[in-house]
Amino acid sequence: MDIRKNDLLSLTEAADIALSALFAPSGRPSLRVFLSFLSDSGPRLELAADEPTGDDDAFSTRGWRFVVNRALLQQAAPLVVDCGEEGFVIRSSLDFSLAGGNCGGSCGTH
Repeated sequence: MDIRKNDLLSLTEAADIALSALFAPSGRPSLRVFLSFLSDSGPRLELAADEPTGDDDAFSTRGWRFVVNRALLQQAAPLVVDCGEEGFVIRSSLDFSLAGGNCGGSCGTH
């Protein structure tokens, strides 16, 4: 990888503010970036509170600690954790445009 470790994961100001509001009462847990296949629109990267394992790289940015599986990081870097009108989004070098997806029946057309 040609990217310096400091450039592998970044957190936008909007995401920092949203995380602070979300976790203010309970403190700042380690946050895992992971690949989820549970979305109706196909695979995507998500966030969850989790502890690091031996297979992870850890990053600290804006006072938050993130953990990412090394194999995923090699494929997805650089990662940008952001927050917009519809919640958190993680931008990466992964291309999910051909992954498909469907409404899984939740749209009422099945």
